[in-house]
Amino acid sequence: MAENIRGLSLYSKSPFYQLIISILYIIGIGGLILTAFLIPGFIIFDPDPNLLNDASFRADFKDILFLQYLMIAQQLSLFLIPGIILYRKLEIPFEDSYPELLRPELSDIRTVIILTFCLIPVTGVTGEFNSAIRFPEWLSGIETWIIEKENIAESMFELLFSDSYAGFIAVNIIMIAVLPAIGEELIFRGIIQKIFERIFRSGHMAVWITAFLFSALHLQFYGFIPRLILGLVFGYLFLWSRKLWLPVLAHFTNNAVALTVQYLTDDKPSTMQNEYSVTGQIVLLMLALIPVVLILNRFRERSMTEKLQLQSPENHHLPDC
Repeated sequence: MAENIRGLSLYSKSPFYQLIISILYIIGIGGLILTAFLIPGFIIFDPDPNLLNDASFRADFKDILFLQYLMIAQQLSLFLIPGIILYRKLEIPFEDSYPELLRPELSDIRTVIILTFCLIPVTGVTGEFNSAIRFPEWLSGIETWIIEKENIAESMFELLFSDSYAGFIAVNIIMIAVLPAIGEELIFRGIIQKIFERIFRSGHMAVWITAFLFSALHLQFYGFIPRLILGLVFGYLFLWSRKLWLPVLAHFTNNAVALTVQYLTDDKPSTMQNEYSVTGQIVLLMLALIPVVLILNRFRERSMTEKLQLQSPENHHLPDC
């Protein structure tokens, strides 16, 4: 079995070939698996057709269960399962030993959690700026379409918080925090970003392009900027640590905090714009960015130190392991 997997390895292929095959896997295999999930889902839950098309639709309990089922199916089909297959095919088969998947140090875990909490005001302020963007008159039709789609997405998201039973909350945690953190980071950072590094021979270019795709593919224009920032932070964490579990942890913490805040502030309007002027929000953004930059710089400096140590003459005589 191991020999068969090695024979199918994509590691030695060109990065352009790897990128094309990865896209085909995500679309092809992901689409087939999602279809396999959806057929029994429609039969079991029999959702109302208006659930996914009408922002004012009043869903019943089975519709909400179907929505949870659909979102979990999407994460498994389009990210986690293709991601595991592709990661296995793109890596050098060192007897199943992948340094990127090693457990990070406890100090790094604590640092990443602190980093994620420092990001909350950054994404909050940039989200306010993003939501204030208005299209020119000649693009008003596109703006109306975007607003309608985002209203539908927001209404579906609110449905997921309509019940506060322990089991319901547990499913939401898995669906919103656990699966996206693992599946999306595996695809975007563990696969796509590394392929772009090989294409452009630049870690910075790879991080920015991957972060742009990460944000754009969520198909939420009025959340594009804060999600782009998150993608950049996750990308640099991976670039400078080479530990995939660190961006996974950051992604999970960010989503789990947002989930918790949603439960605690349900039906309460956001007051950020009322509490802070534009100048105040800019000052808050600058202050919040300071610890974020300092923490990321710590990972960057450690990465540079490790590279210099590997390049030092005393390490050149060591045998390959």
